[in-house]
Amino acid sequence: MDKKFQDFKKQLNKIYNKNKLYQQKMKKLNISPSDITNWKDIKKLPLTTKKDLLEQYPEGWNCVPKKDIKMYHASSGTTGKPLIVGLTQKDIDLRKSIIIEDATIAGINKDDIIQICYGFGMFTGGFSFYDGLRELGCKIIPTGTMSTENQLFYMQKIKPTVLISSPSHVMHLYDKAKELGIDVSKISLRIIRVGSELLTESMRNKIKAAWGKNISVTQDYGMTETLGPGLGMECTYEKGMHLNNHFYFELIDPITQQPTNKNVGELVVTTIYNECFPLIRYKTNDLVEITKEKCECGNHSPRIVKFLGRTDDMLKVKGVKIFVSQIEDFLFHYPFFSHNYEIIINKEKYKDILTINVEYKNNNSEEIKEYKPKIEADFKSKFGITSRINIVDNNEIPQTIGKVKRVRDMRKLEV
Repeated sequence: MDKKFQDFKKQLNKIYNKNKLYQQKMKKLNISPSDITNWKDIKKLPLTTKKDLLEQYPEGWNCVPKKDIKMYHASSGTTGKPLIVGLTQKDIDLRKSIIIEDATIAGINKDDIIQICYGFGMFTGGFSFYDGLRELGCKIIPTGTMSTENQLFYMQKIKPTVLISSPSHVMHLYDKAKELGIDVSKISLRIIRVGSELLTESMRNKIKAAWGKNISVTQDYGMTETLGPGLGMECTYEKGMHLNNHFYFELIDPITQQPTNKNVGELVVTTIYNECFPLIRYKTNDLVEITKEKCECGNHSPRIVKFLGRTDDMLKVKGVKIFVSQIEDFLFHYPFFSHNYEIIINKEKYKDILTINVEYKNNNSEEIKEYKPKIEADFKSKFGITSRINIVDNNEIPQTIGKVKRVRDMRKLEV
């Protein structure tokens, strides 16, 4: 029996004995920890969903007494009520070690000056990187969610070597720098580490084109429920995110909910070492493609090579299923579009109407509106449905604070 499985069995026994909600789920299936004797048996255990975690809100799933909790974080709440997660000192120390591993695989070292543009609030990103990178010995510029102008001020004065933010915010910083006449090449960035949002290859290329083709642009993956960033960590080869060995991962068919032997499916996570808020077979809603091929960096761990979308981000328009990431890839195929777009869905005479507003790189969108019919025809050819494509001036679409919101589905509001 390998050590990781032994550690998991200890975790499972603790959860079963200390958390009535998990115990009830297992008893409904007539399962006890003794029935799990190897990794193959894990599929006998019940899946856990975000809806489950909102039962007996906010502390029903905690496995430690309240006196042992040292810190709280919460999910963004973009899809509903924010999920509140407690951390013990052991959880905080584990998170630090995960962030150090995340930073190291990205090429970050103790000599780096790192500007963190995640918020230092209930969202876990800012504090996770702050604690972990301080432990590593890095110098930190904790600009958080300051105004864009202030972010750029400190970038010019202190000259960070690493920028940590979301893909959309990285591009927003560049747009504002260009507007203010700031030459970003003089900031001397060598690494941009992004998270919080999906990074498509099209967006990676846009970031490199803006900030410098020799800059390393990599991503990490995580969620509040699992302590924060570091579930998946992309190395400097930019060939996908290595899955972290502190967790156990499965792929399931999103429809049948059964394990799949294919390399595509919904990612399911089991935490092995989380103390306050452990998770058993947690459905992430993320549809991913995995490879088990050895990476050029020498790491043998499976990698997420592509996010196909989220089960809760999948749009159904006129009966056709389409993911936001697919729309983004389509738009970014046209080099004259900026990184900013929004998708609006409503109904007219009981029919779904899809509208996409996308910004032109310059401030005179009229000069390229002749392309609109061709782009709309290309969209229909690719996806099989009609969309109105509105080309608007740069900076016309409002910027959101925090995680970018690409979709406004008005159908639920319309009668």
